[in-house]
Amino acid sequence: MVEMRKPIPVAEAVRLVMEHATPLGTELIDLEQAYGRVLAEPIIAKHDVPPFDRSPYDGFAIRSLDSEGASGDNRISFSVIGEIGAGYVGDKPIGEKEAYRIMTGAKIPENADAVVMLEQTVELGSGFTLRKPFEAGENISYKGEDAKEEELLIEAGSIIHPGTVALLATFGYAKVKVAKKPIAGILSTGTELLDVADELVPGKIRNSNGPMIRAQLKRIGIDCRSYGMMEDDLDACTAIVEKATAETDFLITTGGV
Repeated sequence: MVEMRKPIPVAEAVRLVMEHATPLGTELIDLEQAYGRVLAEPIIAKHDVPPFDRSPYDGFAIRSLDSEGASGDNRISFSVIGEIGAGYVGDKPIGEKEAYRIMTGAKIPENADAVVMLEQTVELGSGFTLRKPFEAGENISYKGEDAKEEELLIEAGSIIHPGTVALLATFGYAKVKVAKKPIAGILSTGTELLDVADELVPGKIRNSNGPMIRAQLKRIGIDCRSYGMMEDDLDACTAIVEKATAETDFLITTGGV
């Protein structure tokens, strides 16, 4: 008599598998090797980002109070006392009607509290004029506005993708704690199966599930061992399953045996 088996939902199957899953431990690897691995620790911001108040545009750093009353009919003049490129800092505070030429990403100089975009000015000799007032904080990217020190950025258990790598690099994670990679076993069962290289004969089909599963595992970076194909013989299949489970971290079988 044929046994009638009742299928279960995929979500239930996943739950049952996860109830028996055992962590394999962790290892510390170089950042360059981290892509595609699973984080074994949360990513925590080690410092503020940005780490200082900076300019989001090319332009001029000014004191906002010096721009009060500026209009198309009343352009206000500023003298430029220096230039601050990305990676550099101003060597002195700015005074009344003074400004620094500043580049995108550069640190805001002392006393400045606004940035005038280059397109909003008319350069004039050793300075420039502007035709609108600026508020304190206008066009400034403040320290910590992207991430605060000690902020949780990514939970442990997340797969490391290129964006994760960028975060890890930003916060100095030259070494990354990741979950150890498992080794999978693959066993295809079915008396009807032929090897991929075999010629078709009546009643037989080629084994396509085994190569497909190997490719799926390779795609997610998991090494595997193949235990070939087995006919529908319970004792023989039991023996090979026992061998495979002793040598691998998990075993994937195909076929109805």
